[in-house]
Amino acid sequence: MPMTAAWPAGHTRCCACSAVAPERISVFPSQSQNMPEQNLHMAVKFTATAKAIPDHPCLIQGQQRLSWRQVDERTNRIANALLDAATLQRGDRVAVMERNSPAYVESYLAAMKLALVPCNVNYKYRSEELQYLLEDSGAAVLVINAEFLPVFEPIAAQCPHLKLVVVIGPEAQAALPAGRMAYAACLAHHSAAPPNLAWAAPNNDDLLFLLYTGGTTGFPKGVMWDTTVYREMHRLLGPMVRGIIERLPRAPASMFRSRTGHENAISRFMQSPVFRWLIARQPVREALGRYAERSFRERASGPLDVAAKKARLMRRFPNPTLVACPLMHGTGWLTTLNTLTGGDAVIFLEGAKFDAAEVWRTVEREKVCTLIIVGDAFAVPLLEELERHSYDTSSMLMMNSSGVVWSPKVKQGLLKKIPQLIIVDSLGASEGLGRSEPITAQEGEIKPMRFRLSSHMKVFDEQDREVVPGSGVSGQLAISGLIPRGYWRDEAKTAKTFRTIKGVRYSMFGDVCTVEADGALTLLGRGSGVINTGGEKVFPEEVENVIHDQPGVSDCVVVGVSDPRYGQVIAALVAFHPGQSGSLDDIAHQCAARLANYKKPRHLFVVDKIPRKDNGKMEYPLAREIVAQRIQQLSASE
Repeated sequence: MPMTAAWPAGHTRCCACSAVAPERISVFPSQSQNMPEQNLHMAVKFTATAKAIPDHPCLIQGQQRLSWRQVDERTNRIANALLDAATLQRGDRVAVMERNSPAYVESYLAAMKLALVPCNVNYKYRSEELQYLLEDSGAAVLVINAEFLPVFEPIAAQCPHLKLVVVIGPEAQAALPAGRMAYAACLAHHSAAPPNLAWAAPNNDDLLFLLYTGGTTGFPKGVMWDTTVYREMHRLLGPMVRGIIERLPRAPASMFRSRTGHENAISRFMQSPVFRWLIARQPVREALGRYAERSFRERASGPLDVAAKKARLMRRFPNPTLVACPLMHGTGWLTTLNTLTGGDAVIFLEGAKFDAAEVWRTVEREKVCTLIIVGDAFAVPLLEELERHSYDTSSMLMMNSSGVVWSPKVKQGLLKKIPQLIIVDSLGASEGLGRSEPITAQEGEIKPMRFRLSSHMKVFDEQDREVVPGSGVSGQLAISGLIPRGYWRDEAKTAKTFRTIKGVRYSMFGDVCTVEADGALTLLGRGSGVINTGGEKVFPEEVENVIHDQPGVSDCVVVGVSDPRYGQVIAALVAFHPGQSGSLDDIAHQCAARLANYKKPRHLFVVDKIPRKDNGKMEYPLAREIVAQRIQQLSASE
């Protein structure tokens, strides 16, 4: 068995909308409505893909390069080790506390192969927080990096439901106490054959995984995802794919060049004037859009043999994806799941902390096509590194961000540095995915992202009436289709968030917005973060957008602080780019000019860095603490 997986020589890296198929696969396959239900469980799909493309790269981190065959065998070994070491039952939960690594993905896949339910653990948790999640999930197995054992040890005796602890890392090679085993020992001493189950094999009725939220509105909640993630994913990505294809006539020819340094007939044709003429024709783009959407649907939720054929075809057009954001959060894990579903390789950084220079070095080395980030927390240092040093980014096709709004000026800067880049913004949360919108350098001036309603998205007011576009009435965004079952062991919160209106089940996770006359959404913010000042509601994002527009500002956060007269007033923390300074007076002046008086920050403070989580989202409690301390310091000095 080869120890490394290399990109096949002469194969072209290209985006998923490639139009020329070298294999005998129908370009426009039929859409039979009588097709029997397919087993879409990730364990089944992964094994089928591994058989179709065994030597294709699957997981890469630095010098560790694992093929699909290797990952399939390694996950069998881990699954067998769990069965041999503990008395488990179908549906038991497996908690994973690990940084981005192949071991993280392998732990999930091994659990899935046993029809167990993996769940994420934030590796920044303290002991009390870890204990809460382990108790809430009822985890029977904990897979943990040895680095985090000091967090687990104080609460280990309070977790009697844990039957086994698997320890990752070289530190685990020493003798471990009863009930614990080394991850390396799982790989070294257990069979690579598929596990022999004493219960039903994984199927469509199973929970696929629990996705614990960040807990910004209270304790973390376990979001129950099943194979709906495959059946409905095309609703989200279909419009995005069509949007990308519509932009192809304006894309530079370099977008279609070989990404491996080897030209072939397909890549030469895609750079030719004939191809450029064809792709400029509306009927051709519409046909390619339909094909791309159907092709993705078949790879995600079609028959396993068709999905395998698609995977073999896409070996010729690999789309390696670098997941720079944490796997322990929804954006990182769902993107990894989607990438593996398509038969592509997932790449992780080696460093424990995000390093923009390492990102661009990895893009150069691995010829990365797609980069996954979360907003300005990642995009700003990436742009700053590109402005300081030169990197080969010719392989880059897409940069995807989800979960937070990021600033237009940063997008503009990235598109200037990488002209062929397609930036994709996604709207959604752990409780449901709405839609994605692509933009390119050919858009001209980049404006704040405005998502548009689609067939599976509605906006309802407090009386569950659909908001009329152009009315100016605000309501809560509701998403159907690609949504989970609900919250783990929390019927009350499930009933509040997942509601059925006029016979359709929606996820309503708190995003408040208005609908413009053209169907565009104006996002006002998350309802739970609304600041009430003198009876007026203020959404922090609206004020943050104004502050972000000021020269020199790299990041900011807006919070509400107690006030004896108004209940709450607006306060803001502002960080400037390194080596730059700005005027708080100028910021205050712009806020006064662009915002209603009650929305203006009454307190403005400069900080070196805005408190954010690893997933790029704001640490609002910590921001409020910093503001309170600054206000107290000001009062004491007066």
